[in-house]
Amino acid sequence: MRAFSFALEYDAGADSVADAFRDSPNLYGRSLACTVTPGNCWRVDRLTGPTESLEAAEVAYADWGHAADCLGAEDCGADHRTEVLHRDPSTRILFTAWERTSACSSIPHLALSYLGPGVLFATERHGPRYEWHVLLPSDANLGNLSDAIQAESGDDVRFTLQQVTDESAWLSAYSGRPALPYTHYEAMAAAVERGYYETPRGITVGELAEELDLPRSTLSYRLRRAEAELARSFVGERR
Repeated sequence: MRAFSFALEYDAGADSVADAFRDSPNLYGRSLACTVTPGNCWRVDRLTGPTESLEAAEVAYADWGHAADCLGAEDCGADHRTEVLHRDPSTRILFTAWERTSACSSIPHLALSYLGPGVLFATERHGPRYEWHVLLPSDANLGNLSDAIQAESGDDVRFTLQQVTDESAWLSAYSGRPALPYTHYEAMAAAVERGYYETPRGITVGELAEELDLPRSTLSYRLRRAEAELARSFVGERR
């Protein structure tokens, strides 16, 4: 097996879902599952970020004229639906499904057409950038799929081939980064930015809590939980 990784970067206005991510730099999405047949596709995605950004993304996923994986800016007439499987202030887990039409050019269906069955997908979204990591048989021909994706993307979407390598790249992408609640991520990001993890430390927990207008105990709790999740992820990935 080998991995094929590429990225799509959308211009403003080219795609409503991409715009929702572009408008919120703290919004992050990754796929948990993707299943494709010649006529249908089903996906589960996990989004993390501020509540208002998640709400905007949820609307974009549900109201866009085609499923988020379909290329091109026009309504392809696909019968697609989105359901929220989980909702909290910092997380959404979305189920999306659609029935393919003759005008539907989704990336999973293009992969199925050019690579055959047995292909697995892992995706990440942040800002206008949509990264795909595809696990496929070693003897699969990637040239035609790359050409098809570029042809269907249109002028408002830039395609970048990132790498073709062994399966480790796909496994790394599929495992994703730790699923931190947004408040924990925000606390750790502020701690990194202000030098809390430098040696010597550039700021104390108390000073950082005061800057963030948080109780010291709340900030300490969020940092400890974030650090624990990162440690578990680090150890787990290397066992």
